[in-house]
Amino acid sequence: MSRFRQRLGAYLLALVFVWGGMSWLFLMWTHLESDGTRLPGKTERHQGDSMLKGEYRIATGREDVDNATVVFRGDLPPEPMPNEPDFDVVRHLFNITRAVTPRRAKETPACLQKERHERIRQQHHRRETEAEGCETGGLCRALLLRRSPQTSIIICFVNEAWSTLLRLIHSIHDNTPPHLVKEVILVDDGSSWDFLGKPLDAYMARFPKVQIVRARKGLGLMVARTLGYNYTTAPFITFLDSHCECFPGWLEPLLTPLATDPKVVTTPCIDSIDKNHFGIGVGPDALVGVVEFPTLQFGWRIAPPRERKRRKSKLEHVRSPAMAGGLFSITREFFDLLGGFDPGMKIWGGENIEMSFKIWMCGGRIETPICSRVGHVFHSHNSYQGLRSGTFEAGDANNARVVEVWMDDYKKYFNHYRRKVRETRYIPGDVSERQKLRERIGCKSFSWYIENVYPEVALPGDGIYSGEIRNEAFPKLCLDMMTSKEGGHPAMFGCHGQRGTQLFDMTDLGEIVSLNRYLARVHGGVLSNQKSNWGSRKHVWDYKDKLIKRHDNCLTLNATLHVVMEKCSGKTSQMWTWNYHRPRRKNVLRIEEM
Repeated sequence: MSRFRQRLGAYLLALVFVWGGMSWLFLMWTHLESDGTRLPGKTERHQGDSMLKGEYRIATGREDVDNATVVFRGDLPPEPMPNEPDFDVVRHLFNITRAVTPRRAKETPACLQKERHERIRQQHHRRETEAEGCETGGLCRALLLRRSPQTSIIICFVNEAWSTLLRLIHSIHDNTPPHLVKEVILVDDGSSWDFLGKPLDAYMARFPKVQIVRARKGLGLMVARTLGYNYTTAPFITFLDSHCECFPGWLEPLLTPLATDPKVVTTPCIDSIDKNHFGIGVGPDALVGVVEFPTLQFGWRIAPPRERKRRKSKLEHVRSPAMAGGLFSITREFFDLLGGFDPGMKIWGGENIEMSFKIWMCGGRIETPICSRVGHVFHSHNSYQGLRSGTFEAGDANNARVVEVWMDDYKKYFNHYRRKVRETRYIPGDVSERQKLRERIGCKSFSWYIENVYPEVALPGDGIYSGEIRNEAFPKLCLDMMTSKEGGHPAMFGCHGQRGTQLFDMTDLGEIVSLNRYLARVHGGVLSNQKSNWGSRKHVWDYKDKLIKRHDNCLTLNATLHVVMEKCSGKTSQMWTWNYHRPRRKNVLRIEEM
């Protein structure tokens, strides 16, 4: 009997151990993912995401510094916050990525066979953005960059919507090789919307590499970016606007040139995202950034003939005289050498022009890799203009600083410099430190920039032919652009000598320009003012023997004093005179010379 009791006790004890072991295994199984990784404190509301599990973090502390409060990360899962979007719903609606079906081995280059299972693609309803060859080149670059230095990504925002800010962070996470990103610094430059406070901290806690830096007060874009830069640690720096979306393969082409040349600055091809339905509008591959004179504003153009001839393939990088300034990658070494952003600039505007000039003039260059694409939501409003008083005045002052430091004698071509009677529009402040910086690092002259980087520029009053255009049949009348509105029609008007709409320049490309609008012939021989794209022959003119002509048709003042195109006959009403002439720049290539 005693032996039976002993056996029964041992049996019951074993049963308890087995039950306990199975219970423990069951509990562990409920906290394990399919890949065996444990999720600390996973909650029901965060299920369904296969990419971010195991990466939950929460802001558990803050550090006060001179100008900002920095959000730290801890090890606990985020708690529900009021107004916080449901994570799984966001991922489902955005549907950012999906795996690509691998090619068969015989169709796949050796470098791709090693990488093919890691490639992700975007599932937006949009036209394919990758140029032929980008997929292969991008994946091979990814292999080359496995041991490449990392980049820190800096994103400044002011009262940014969830719909754009979250899309950006998700797209960075989903479409970027994690080994290339050291940290993502979100800089809150004085937002007033509540959901961009603690709810944003809780939401971004899922992304271990995201760090939030909050300015104690509105600093302005340039100072806020500098604040974010002070918290970066990677050798490469990437700046992004807060209303962007990064497409698959966006980062590798930006970083590859930096790994071999520390003075190159790369910018992505920027596609338009509709602000209403977030549809993607794929733009041309070979756009270049330019500076418009006399406004000193940034603009986009088709690559000029000279650049199109320089490029030996469709995948070769496009060089630009200027960049938009919100999206670019640069080495820390070169950024520090250039002195970063001008600390004397206020609020918003002008920083991209300053950065563009000094990159080229101080030994670098601006390139756009065709295979890097980032979408950008073009708002109908500007956050800084809506939040900060004096934004327009600050922009004018910022441009004045650019002019005084970098443009040398060419500052006469800046509108507000030529109108010094309006002193409130030209207040550069103390620029002595920036001038010393330029001298210290040995930057080239602005004339070098014009002659070598931007010879196609239309400087007012500096064309091959320039000034008033008078018709010999009616010498008291001048050609007048009438309006800077695109699609307007030039006409004859009494000569007033006040430049403006009556100041015309024939550029080295053969364009006739006034007020940043270009004279073009449209259907029926009618003249129209249009934007230049450096790729249309309808903007190109010849001037010889006082005839302004295109092929066999000449600019003519008819009997009703309307400016039209008629077959060239050499009559007086087809003869036009200018005030000024200079030799053509030798390094400018016209379309017909390609």
